[in-house]
Amino acid sequence: MTSKGGDFRQLKVNVSLDKVGFNRKPEKQEIAGISSRLGISASQISIQDFAKEVVCPNARSFSPSIFKSGERTNATWVSQQIFALDIDEDISIQQVLERCNDFNLMPIIIYTSFRSTKEHEKFRVIFLLDEEVTDIRVRDLVQKSLMFVFPETDRATKDAARLLFGGKEIAYENYDNIITVPGLLTSVCAYIRTGSNPTRDMEKYCRFVGIDMVNGYPKIQTFENESEIAGIVGANVHVKLTKNWTNPIIYNRICPIFSQNYILYFSKDNAQEHYLKTDSSKDTKFNIEKTKEEFTLIRNFNFDELEDNCQLFREALSGDYWLYHEEMFGLMTNLLHIKGGKEKVQQILNSRKEYARKIDSWNVMANQISKCNYAPSRCDSFCPFADSCQHARNVIDQGKLVRGRVQVLEEEHLKSLPQAEKELEHIFTQIIENEEEGIYVIKAPTGIGKTELYVQACKQHKATIALPTHALKDEVSNRMKESGVRHFTVPQLPDNLTTEVRQKLEHLYSLGAFKTANVYLRDLAKEFTHQGIVIDKYIRDIESAKTVKNTTILTTHQRAIYTKDHNDILIVDEDIIPTLFPQSSMSLADFTLAIAKLKQTKSNQMDIDVLSSLEKQVMDAPIGLIQEAASFFLSTAEEMEQEVVKSDDVNTNILGFLNCTYYVKVKAYGEIEFINFISRKQLPAKKVIIMSATINERISKIVFGQQIKFYDLGLVETKGKIIQIPSKSFSRYSIKENKEEMLNLAENLINTYNPNSQVITYKNMMKTLEQTPTFGATAGVDYLKGQNITILGTPNVHPLTYLLFSAALGQKLGFDDSKMEYQPVIRNGFKFYYQTYSNKDLLKEIQFYLIESELLQAVGRARILRTEATVLVLSNLPIQGAEFVFFNKQQLDKLKKSIAIQDHLKASGE
Repeated sequence: MTSKGGDFRQLKVNVSLDKVGFNRKPEKQEIAGISSRLGISASQISIQDFAKEVVCPNARSFSPSIFKSGERTNATWVSQQIFALDIDEDISIQQVLERCNDFNLMPIIIYTSFRSTKEHEKFRVIFLLDEEVTDIRVRDLVQKSLMFVFPETDRATKDAARLLFGGKEIAYENYDNIITVPGLLTSVCAYIRTGSNPTRDMEKYCRFVGIDMVNGYPKIQTFENESEIAGIVGANVHVKLTKNWTNPIIYNRICPIFSQNYILYFSKDNAQEHYLKTDSSKDTKFNIEKTKEEFTLIRNFNFDELEDNCQLFREALSGDYWLYHEEMFGLMTNLLHIKGGKEKVQQILNSRKEYARKIDSWNVMANQISKCNYAPSRCDSFCPFADSCQHARNVIDQGKLVRGRVQVLEEEHLKSLPQAEKELEHIFTQIIENEEEGIYVIKAPTGIGKTELYVQACKQHKATIALPTHALKDEVSNRMKESGVRHFTVPQLPDNLTTEVRQKLEHLYSLGAFKTANVYLRDLAKEFTHQGIVIDKYIRDIESAKTVKNTTILTTHQRAIYTKDHNDILIVDEDIIPTLFPQSSMSLADFTLAIAKLKQTKSNQMDIDVLSSLEKQVMDAPIGLIQEAASFFLSTAEEMEQEVVKSDDVNTNILGFLNCTYYVKVKAYGEIEFINFISRKQLPAKKVIIMSATINERISKIVFGQQIKFYDLGLVETKGKIIQIPSKSFSRYSIKENKEEMLNLAENLINTYNPNSQVITYKNMMKTLEQTPTFGATAGVDYLKGQNITILGTPNVHPLTYLLFSAALGQKLGFDDSKMEYQPVIRNGFKFYYQTYSNKDLLKEIQFYLIESELLQAVGRARILRTEATVLVLSNLPIQGAEFVFFNKQQLDKLKKSIAIQDHLKASGE
């Protein structure tokens, strides 16, 4: 009868094991000594050694539980992983094993007691749980459930402080036999369903163990990750996360069995505070709550595609592969979420005649999975082909890409932070110490230490450091001062200018009249006023940047492009590519007015002809078609700027347009026409090192040339976490269409998953929530470090932005190239639906590059690499490193409904 498993684990379990052994049942006076010793006899022992110790010649007594305070009582119970049944009559060992096999509830050992005979077997059945239970209610649930399946058990066995004597010999052993809490409840339900009145017995069982009911079954819920159950709280709710388990068992592929995250919904009078007042030695009939719930099935699922993509499903359908119980369970948890999946389960159950003896209990299991809405099991948790198959997250994702969900196609490989830091330092040192010019790009996550690297490097190497904002530039300046690095900081325009001066400068900048703005500042600097003195110092400091030598210079991205200095190295902090391709617009009315005035001032006929040709080209340009800007010559470009500046009626960037590379005519605000345009700038010719968390390799090589050196550190382990809910895009358009409902939904999700977090979203979008930086203004923001952040929205930009950028990169666009549609996309190891371009791969790359950059910049503000902050992302563009939480339409409607009820109650004052 002995059957030793092939996977002899050396797991050490905690158990109270007496130090004294007997080769007989102890006498009464000896039992008193055993009882007192067990309270202080906690041992950590392998399950194989435990089996040897409890039978002759050792035959040591034990209690499966661990106790505190040196006292063996129910009140001092601490934990338990081994569970025992004491059986003296009415059933044989063989019958126990048959029942165990029928209901997939196999023990690790059975040993005979001293009074056992062949004619009258007396024995103890020992089960091993895949976790060490520390909640007494769960302990009682497990113990009572085992006793419910084996009513022949001595009733005193349910006592948490039960003393069990050693015995004669091992009658059965198999250390691969592990039970789980969800699996145990499935076994109990299968057992109950074999009875004459399963409905009555199911309720009787739930009252016995103190667990609520849903749809006629014990209320238990399985889930994949912690984020899915945010907001589920209550004294009667027991949440178990595998990552928090004590002494968990690591399973292998030889014996496929898996652990799950689960929630038990105990009855209200079985909550912790009530439980402590009950007498566990007595049979308590708990008051339970019975509810009914409906769950939405996935429709229009392509089972043929699943059969092509999933080896386990294909071979299970045909009967070519024998399914273990846990593999059947895993398939069921997936298929039963799909309309038509129930029929596929039945086809699998009928695929092999050997399943006949299990089919009843498996049908019960299928019913329980459906009624309790068990979460779809991950492929890698149960599938024997998971290591060789290119699989999605679960079987559902393998067969159908559901809108609002994300399929994870590739496992994320994370480096440790020390490993990534070492790699970054090695790459940066190699680059800065070689003498070769060129462009070097390092892609590394936010907060990894890029700033500290170049600050320290500037002690030996004089470089120009370009930063995205003046605020970040000043922050780096302070760090350099603390590190003793001599440097020069290029100033920003003084803050204390008069309103009149500031408005004048803003007007000139909006026209693109930068030369005139400089002349205006120089004229102000000549005034003998405080403002004049401040501006004069500002201008002199700006000029000094061009002449200073042997000194590190701190500047901005914008000035680094236009200002020449004597340093041979330019280090760019953050992605500078958007700065190299500035986009702007002008009104067509401003353009025609400016051209007319310029013609009036020109005496040179050639200049007049050039202006007329330019005007005709722009006026004849069709709406929405990208145009390459003409190259033209004007003899007096300075005069043109002066004429534009003189006109009070011109308010848009005319001069910027005259220097653009591509433009497009568009309609806005009804019939008002605008010209959107893009220019292209160049980096200075020297060694350039770009360090960014968001830069894109493909775009970089198009912009800077294929010869650049690109280093990507990849993904790095974080202290904090990202939770993403991709069920809604929360785009500007979707919010605008139904603002109140969408913002209420967003607020409900924030309160559930990331309460009291700072919100980064669109400008002027959510006035009910405290706003932090908005999209487009997050670069360099450091004051959110370590704080919980919610990113609300998908920062799409106008499609013309993508088209202009594409044209500036040399992409020729055809008639259908700008067509966008909602379609499946594979990117960054994910598969998901997105509104994107169908015919031009580069356009799609540009779109995702710009949106991802903005999202990653926002996520990076929390510095989760080194802090335990939580970032909630409400967007349908998946972020690498995120835990995904999915809602179907029914669940979202339920959330919206609960919001409406809450709003009604608030309005009525209830």
